[in-house]
Amino acid sequence: MSANTGPIETAVTAWVTAWSELDSKKLLNLWDNTDDQATYLPAERVDPLIGNSSVSGYVNSLCTHFDQVRHRAEDAVYRRLSEDTGLAFYTLAWMFSDARGPIGGTCRVTAVWRQHGNLWRLFHYAEAPLAPLLELKNFYESVASEGLDAIPVRAQP
Repeated sequence: MSANTGPIETAVTAWVTAWSELDSKKLLNLWDNTDDQATYLPAERVDPLIGNSSVSGYVNSLCTHFDQVRHRAEDAVYRRLSEDTGLAFYTLAWMFSDARGPIGGTCRVTAVWRQHGNLWRLFHYAEAPLAPLLELKNFYESVASEGLDAIPVRAQP
């Protein structure tokens, strides 16, 4: 962590934890609702969500739809851009689960935070999915690291 970035790291930890708790209130309290042009680009969308109503609708729908969400920030880089603005760049390991079962993966996140008094609020958040070949490589490396016994036996017809 570089100088004076502790509050940004704390804000990212709160953001990741709130997702894992499916706590839309905490998530939206970490969002800068004073910026009507704040942007949120989830990995599964082509166009960003812009403005508070779009962001809150998205957050609320995910928090009510999924039974479980797990987020973990890895390899984070934190940087002050100015006295009241900070950047977080990290790899997000994620998992969602609903009635259909779990799905997960990784993406890269760029998050820009603004300080309001003692609070840090997110006003730009963008997820970038890893290239499919990187995802496959990561998957097969994780399977291989568990050994041949971890690979399911394929049933023959």
